[in-house]
Amino acid sequence: MKTTLYYFTGTGNSLKVARDLAKKVENCELIPIAKVWRKENITATSENVGIVFPLYYYGLPKILFDFVNKIDLDKTDYIFAVITMGGEWEGAAFNQLEKILRTKSNSLNAGFIVTMPNNFIFDQDTYPEDQEKELLEKSMKQIEKIADAINKNVQNMEIDLEQKRGRRIERTNMSFHKSVNESDKHFLADENCNNCGICEKVCPVNNIILVKGKPQWQHQCQQCLACINFCPEQAIQYGKRTLGRGRYHHPDITVKDLLNQKQ
Repeated sequence: MKTTLYYFTGTGNSLKVARDLAKKVENCELIPIAKVWRKENITATSENVGIVFPLYYYGLPKILFDFVNKIDLDKTDYIFAVITMGGEWEGAAFNQLEKILRTKSNSLNAGFIVTMPNNFIFDQDTYPEDQEKELLEKSMKQIEKIADAINKNVQNMEIDLEQKRGRRIERTNMSFHKSVNESDKHFLADENCNNCGICEKVCPVNNIILVKGKPQWQHQCQQCLACINFCPEQAIQYGKRTLGRGRYHHPDITVKDLLNQKQ
């Protein structure tokens, strides 16, 4: 039995989780969503399909929402999702997936959460180094358990699509989808920018171009924060919200890894 793991990542947490799962799940292949999401036709041919992604505004990243609506899962028997996040509450993401899958006569069989260090520095600063290290160590144990469940095709989802709180959270997330592409108007490169071009390389949706060596955002942003967190000079800011805050990307994920997910 074959498993395909689709993943989306900005600062590497979801890629790390997907890689580690792929090593432990039988007959598993990895496919980056950033590489395929713009294709007209996306068809999954594996019996098992998993999606690994970060939680954005209590729900799905816009790119995930678009991808899942597009993919053909007619040949798939077991579908699971793995959310990476700074807390332990999945918001409305599983509900959103279930709604989309039901329109395709599918269903979400299993859902899992892996708690990772914070990278959403618009909202709060990065965690202290010792806390990051502790979370990364714990995540390895979580991944072990998730891989075992996937290999056994465990079914653990009981989703109530009529829950009022869930519907309210979904509305918050969908409002984010409407504005996210244009949200990059708040990004800027300050005087510390040395024209290295890393921001352009790590952007999963090619939303950044360099003009005279400086980044310019093209209003197709997914708010993955790869550009701001991978900048080696901490030269990229989001207005005043990120001034004085740390930067985070998964220590095992490189600029080359982010570049490869688009190729």
